[in-house]
Amino acid sequence: MSAVIEQPSSEEDRRHALQALLSCPTNSIHTEKPTMEIIHVQKLFPLAVDESRLPGIYYCGYHSEKSYGAAAYLIIHPEGNILVDSPRYTGVLARNIEIFGGAKFMFLTHMDDVADHDKWSKRFGCKRILHSRDVKESTVDVEMKLYGNGPWSIGTEFDLIHTPGHTEGSVCLYYKPLKVLFTGDHFAKTGDSEFSIFEQVNRVSVNMQLDSLRKLLDLDFKWILPGHGRSIQFRDNQEKNSALEAFLAQKKEAYVSI
Repeated sequence: MSAVIEQPSSEEDRRHALQALLSCPTNSIHTEKPTMEIIHVQKLFPLAVDESRLPGIYYCGYHSEKSYGAAAYLIIHPEGNILVDSPRYTGVLARNIEIFGGAKFMFLTHMDDVADHDKWSKRFGCKRILHSRDVKESTVDVEMKLYGNGPWSIGTEFDLIHTPGHTEGSVCLYYKPLKVLFTGDHFAKTGDSEFSIFEQVNRVSVNMQLDSLRKLLDLDFKWILPGHGRSIQFRDNQEKNSALEAFLAQKKEAYVSI
């Protein structure tokens, strides 16, 4: 769902509005008249998430309705670039990603956010990674299926953490040097201070998902980049663990035997 609550009043606002127009999965945002500005804005994707604190991590934009509007990311890395989940396939975005060196891997956090994975695979020849429990007919030909409970690794700096609950094969990607966790639909922020596991769309077990959330207490990270909701930044690992423990305690009152 997309909505415009206020018209842009500055050049920066207008640029952001056009970025939202391009990224909207349902094409619900429009300009009153066609504008050539859109050509310049198309060239801005992928967008740096935070150039100084998260170098090499980009937000792809171009959300896909087939992935329920989930966000996708691009990680630039000397051992091979990684697409995290699938944006909507467009030639413009593909050419822009090629400027960064394309993608060696496409890591799919779970079965919901696969969108145009096949088109990206054909374009870049990237190896797609998905847990076997989330493989469906549309993803049966992914090159790397994960089995068991992990963890697994991509190279030396990325760990894959099995976090079932939302789906049986939900997996988070942990980028160790930058202390970033890509969570898919496992965990995010939905308000200024409200965390969420999106239990209203849970496919398997909320209790299982909360058990999986406990695994994150053992990981040292400061950033969460989710598929849905807002990103999260903690001051340090201690603040992260305090926030997770408080959230788990809150949920324990609502769900028995977590």
